[in-house]
Amino acid sequence: MNSDIKIKHIRDTKSFEELKTPWGKLLCNSSVQSTFLTWEWLFAWWQVNSDKKALWLITAWRGEELVGIAPLMLEKRNTLIRVLTNIGTPQSDISGFIHAPDDEDAIKAIIQYLVLNKKNWDILEFNEFPHAWIEQPEFSQSFDCSDFWTLKNHNQHFYIQLDHDDWEKYSERLARKFRYNLRRALRLAEEIGPVELKRYQGNQVNWDIFKTIIEINRYAHYPRLYNSLSEQTLIKELVERMALNQNYSEVYILSVNNKPIAYEYGFVHQGRFEDWRSGFDTRLPSNVSIGKVLAMKVTQACISGKY
Repeated sequence: MNSDIKIKHIRDTKSFEELKTPWGKLLCNSSVQSTFLTWEWLFAWWQVNSDKKALWLITAWRGEELVGIAPLMLEKRNTLIRVLTNIGTPQSDISGFIHAPDDEDAIKAIIQYLVLNKKNWDILEFNEFPHAWIEQPEFSQSFDCSDFWTLKNHNQHFYIQLDHDDWEKYSERLARKFRYNLRRALRLAEEIGPVELKRYQGNQVNWDIFKTIIEINRYAHYPRLYNSLSEQTLIKELVERMALNQNYSEVYILSVNNKPIAYEYGFVHQGRFEDWRSGFDTRLPSNVSIGKVLAMKVTQACISGKY
């Protein structure tokens, strides 16, 4: 292991909590940027979901400077299989290791530590890592051998590049039929009553907003989503943690005829809106594509917000 790098395996929540400031500083220079890798998101998730899991927060230090983080946890599946996976699984949309892009020593030190401690885990499972993750060559060299069996799956992550400064210019690049469907969906919704989108940002996002979301979700496609106590506790933790940083949480509520009917919830990081969850009241007439209206209105809001 590189003598310049020291590995600290953090196993307790108190030490995890104390990493907030150096974690945020390191993430600003990391090759992977996402709210789902912030200390606020992962610590909130761990506070709620740590039962029957062991914290495997592998940190790399160069002197007193934090230079690498592998945010992992160990859990047992089927009572016997020990799975080492990223914190936030399965609710995190993006994961990865946190380090400066050119710090190969930090990457090697973390991976070597995982290999040296392979007796403590049976499966190493990384979810939602970038397709072209820069740690891959080092992982391939360390794990693609007779001692390990590897399996790779690729999932698509969709995003919208907002490279225009107004909706009309942006919509010109959409297919004609799709533009027609958007206008039709909006017209049919407006026949029911006025259509309004409200945006809540930062410390405007509070538990009362989520009560509205929970009520909408009672009649959505996945009504169980916010039913469990653990899920509601996670949302409350996120609201509390993200409220301390006004640039994180963002919620859109779409109302038709003055009734909240759809929502989209996500986070803002590095000028990018990261959608996490959305839903709409399915009791609307089936010919009203309220999901299209929501997507259009949120996109318009993001364009006006210069995202």
